[in-house]
Amino acid sequence: MKDIEIIELFFRRTEEAITRLAEKYGAMCQTVAQRILRDRRDSEECVNDAWLQTWNAIPPQRPACLGGFVGRITRNLALNRLAYNHAQKRDSTLEEAFGELSGSLPDSGNMLTDEVTFQDFLNRFLRRQSEESRRYFLRRYWYGMSVPEIARECGVGEEKVKSALFRTRNKLRKAMEEEEIYV
Repeated sequence: MKDIEIIELFFRRTEEAITRLAEKYGAMCQTVAQRILRDRRDSEECVNDAWLQTWNAIPPQRPACLGGFVGRITRNLALNRLAYNHAQKRDSTLEEAFGELSGSLPDSGNMLTDEVTFQDFLNRFLRRQSEESRRYFLRRYWYGMSVPEIARECGVGEEKVKSALFRTRNKLRKAMEEEEIYV
């Protein structure tokens, strides 16, 4: 079923919308949640919460990309659950990934733009990168995969992944400075 048809089911408020959404994007959302939480039960609960949040968001929203919309909801819920579960403890893979990226991202107090504008900027930035760089970047910072996992899945060495991520982070910082994202 096409995304537009699933969205129309949401607008008609029929429960079939959730069924179709789960059929089409359930595996992706489960993967996103599982990579972050690393616990099957928490991941399942997170995905179910994502279906509820999607139900509450559509309508009035009409997402252009349903997969990205529900994926972002799932990811945000999983990150919130991770923070709750590990209030004092830290998941080393995600902490390491976010630590790497933090040097390339603005502090919330130093941004000239809002979250939506930053998301648009980040999407434009990633579209300008090579497919390989985008693949590594998203797997590391969106899905929370470790460098060895990325290397294994992509069939390359860990050093190649590390250096590609390093170069992409540097390009991100430079692009942010050029577009005056920082104060």
